[in-house]
Amino acid sequence: MTTSLLDAAVDQARNALSGRSVPAPEALFWPATGTGILPGRLVRGGKLPLDRVDGVPRAWRDAVLAWGDFHGLAVWMLEDAPLEAEAGEPVWMRSFPVWLAAASGASALVHASAGVALERDGRELAVGSLAFFTDHINLSGASPLGGLGESRLGPMFPDQTRVHDPHLRRAALAAAERLGVSAAEAIVACTAGPTLDTPAERRFFARAGADVAVQDLAGPLLAAAHAGLGTLGVGVIVARERDDVDVARIASLCQAVAPALDDLFWQLAADVQKEIRARLDEDLA
Repeated sequence: MTTSLLDAAVDQARNALSGRSVPAPEALFWPATGTGILPGRLVRGGKLPLDRVDGVPRAWRDAVLAWGDFHGLAVWMLEDAPLEAEAGEPVWMRSFPVWLAAASGASALVHASAGVALERDGRELAVGSLAFFTDHINLSGASPLGGLGESRLGPMFPDQTRVHDPHLRRAALAAAERLGVSAAEAIVACTAGPTLDTPAERRFFARAGADVAVQDLAGPLLAAAHAGLGTLGVGVIVARERDDVDVARIASLCQAVAPALDDLFWQLAADVQKEIRARLDEDLA
């Protein structure tokens, strides 16, 4: 039986991490907006540059994997995610940690990214607020699942109706309310980077049914669907549809929202664990 390049890389990296006594995760936290102080809250944790792990693709060689007990939940946490694809690399490489975490034991993905609020049906999310995704539209023109027909890490045509976990989303909304953070449910348009969207593109995204536009999000979501991970997607609103925006402003607003996002993730850990255990009970029933 032929082994896909993804499967071979996952097997090699998983064995390498096990050999370094990196514990299995229950969930993967991937804050593409920056990890803030989150790694410092990990108990009995550690960090490992991924360039020391055999099998990790070159796209992730400059990244750092943190792990530990996060408010009772065993997590892996990504630091220093790659910013730009290299010429000729397989599309799945950008989302490799999702498959690695799932193969190592994770059942959930919590992902955060910067997004632009779109005006739809007279509604537009406020800058600085959080969006919790109920569904997504892949407008990136790409999928990380291409060429994975021989992979044993997931089905060729994964069900995307269950990617966005409603239980985690409700828990996130409740946590945001407790923290006094403005938050709402939203449909996200997954767009291609690294260029910023044009005004016409943003209007089109809204007409397509999206409330928020986020770049480079399709990969992690589709990988999670393929790997069978329940996902909480979080958008940090850094601009409105008609706003001028640049990378420096995006970084500044993400930094300003980081403390609230850190507290939200901390409070969510127990809910993530509860949802994971509920799923396991269903599977055993």
